[in-house]
Amino acid sequence: MNSAENFMQNKQLSNQTENQPLQRLLTRPDIWQLANRQQQRRTGISSGYRGLDALLANHGWPRGATTEFLVDKAGIGEMSLILPTLAEMTRQGRMVILVNPPHIPYAPALVQAGVQLEKLLILHPRGQRDQLWAAEQSLQSGACGALVNWQNSETPADKDLRRLQIAAREGDCLHFHFRPGSSALSPSPATLRLQLKSDGEQLALHLLKQLNGKSGQRIHLARNPRLVRRDQPLH
Repeated sequence: MNSAENFMQNKQLSNQTENQPLQRLLTRPDIWQLANRQQQRRTGISSGYRGLDALLANHGWPRGATTEFLVDKAGIGEMSLILPTLAEMTRQGRMVILVNPPHIPYAPALVQAGVQLEKLLILHPRGQRDQLWAAEQSLQSGACGALVNWQNSETPADKDLRRLQIAAREGDCLHFHFRPGSSALSPSPATLRLQLKSDGEQLALHLLKQLNGKSGQRIHLARNPRLVRRDQPLH
């Protein structure tokens, strides 16, 4: 081997060594790469509302990611927004998990919406730590099609929200997270954030943030009156 060939070989080995940390970094699920943007288009899961899908970057709920719903008052019909998707998940044989819902789910309304109850699991972990653990384990299990959780009186740390986002991506699971409206003032790693309010017979949506898409749009959707709260919250 002459000196020129030896130099080129050493150069290639040096480049490979320098690129290893970068390659490891790019394999992290929480790193978004511009080169993958085209592949990620149209991979969303339909919300069941054509007008809303048109506003969402992937024409549906972001797959394998966290979607936050910011609600000042639970029971305004917010479940109407995700029921078509949850029903489709159960029809596909995928498990849907509700973690600490604030009200007892109304089974007849769920069945009427198409939810297969045998594929619905409700968890009531005690305390913030157990709730986060249960949500993270379920999200990354790969056995869950969608997980819905509600924030309790404790505000989760940013690192915990990021862990849930990563767990959703690892398990290719839809993650819907209901949080108080005041959380809109705080940054969040969620891929999509929507603020929900009651407006007469409709549900008013304000798109606060979405990765790879526009934000700031508003839309009104009809809500199912059978899913509006009539009893007292569980917590």
